[in-house]
Amino acid sequence: MAEIAIVASNSILRHPRIWKIINSLKKKYETSVFGWNREGISSLDINGYPVPLSLFGMKAPFGRPTLILYYPLFWTWVLYKLLANRPNVVHAIDFDTLLPCSLYKLILRKKMVYDVHDRFGGYVPSQYTTLYNAINLVEELLSKWADVLVTVSEKVQSTFRIRPKNCCIIMNLSEDHNLKRLKSKDDTLTLVYTGLICKDQGLEIVAAAVDGLKGVRLVLAGRAADKELLDKMIKLPNVNYVGLLERADSLELEASSDAMVVLYDLQYRKNQLSSPNKIFEAMMCGIPLITNMEVNLVKETDCGIIVQYNIDKVRDAIIKLRDNSELRDRLGNNGRKAFVEKYNWNNMEKILYQLYGNLLRK
Repeated sequence: MAEIAIVASNSILRHPRIWKIINSLKKKYETSVFGWNREGISSLDINGYPVPLSLFGMKAPFGRPTLILYYPLFWTWVLYKLLANRPNVVHAIDFDTLLPCSLYKLILRKKMVYDVHDRFGGYVPSQYTTLYNAINLVEELLSKWADVLVTVSEKVQSTFRIRPKNCCIIMNLSEDHNLKRLKSKDDTLTLVYTGLICKDQGLEIVAAAVDGLKGVRLVLAGRAADKELLDKMIKLPNVNYVGLLERADSLELEASSDAMVVLYDLQYRKNQLSSPNKIFEAMMCGIPLITNMEVNLVKETDCGIIVQYNIDKVRDAIIKLRDNSELRDRLGNNGRKAFVEKYNWNNMEKILYQLYGNLLRK
C-alpha cells in the first residue's frame, strides 16, 4: 500500500480541511501526519488520533512576527522525519511546510502534492509590497517542484503565475454530519460565529449590529486571538462566549442556531482569497448565512443574505431574518439542497482519489 505523509503547521486537531483530507486518504492509503504542537496538544489527544501522528514539540506564538524565528527548527525536524520514514508521497499544506517537503522530493525523488489553503504573502501588511511580491515569487518557484498543485478555489489558483503542469481545485466543502436541526424554544434569533476571534472577521461590526436589538442573541465560539475584542463583546447582554470547542461540539452549536455570520474585512489580502469553511458548514446544517464572502455561490444557491461590510447593512439583515421565519427556512433549505446535490465533501473526495490514483500510477 502506498504511504502518504501529510505535513502541516496549523492546528492538526481543529483544522477542518486537514481533518477531511486525512479522513479521506486513510480509507485507501497508509497515511501519517507530521505537524507542529504549537498549541500544546495533550498526549491523550495525540494517542487518540486516527492515523500515526508525530508533532514537533516546541511551543510558539500564533500570528506574531517572532514566529519566523522558529521555522528553521521546524523545517529541520520535518525533513529529518520524512527522510527517516520515506513516504511515497508528501502532501505539503501551505507555504510554511513547502521548503522541507521540496528538499525531501529532491533528495529521494519522491512525489509531492502542494495543497494551498492560504497564500502566505497575504499575511504581509499591504504597505510592504516588495516583501509581498518576494514571498509570492518564492512560493511559486518552489511550487513548480510539486507534482500537483491543489487550491481551494479558482481565484487562488489564478494568483499562481508560475505553477506546475498538473493543478486541481478541491473546495472547502463540508462532510455531511447528519445533524438534527433543533428549533429554538423561544422567539429569539440565535446568530452563531465559530472561528478565530479577531478583528478582521467582522466581529466588531456584528457586535455593534446586535447591540440593543431585541429578540437577538449572538453566540461565539473559538480561540480568542484578540482578548481585548472578546472582552468588549461579552459585555453586551445578548452576546455569549462558550469557549474553544471540539470540532463535533462546534458543528452541533451551528446546527442548533438560526443563522450564521461570516464576515471578512476585505482590506486584508489574505481575506480577499479566502473560501471560508463556515459558508459550507452553514449549508450542510441548513441554516441561512449573513455574509460578504463567496458572493456568487450564495447568490446562485440563494442560501443567505449578502451584505456590505458595515454595521447598518448587517443590522438590516439580522432584523430581516429575525422577523421572517419563512425566509430563514427558505434560505436554510436552499443551502441544504445545494449541499446535498453538489457542494459536499463526497464530490471533493472523488477528485482527491483521482489525483492520487493518477499520481501513483506514474
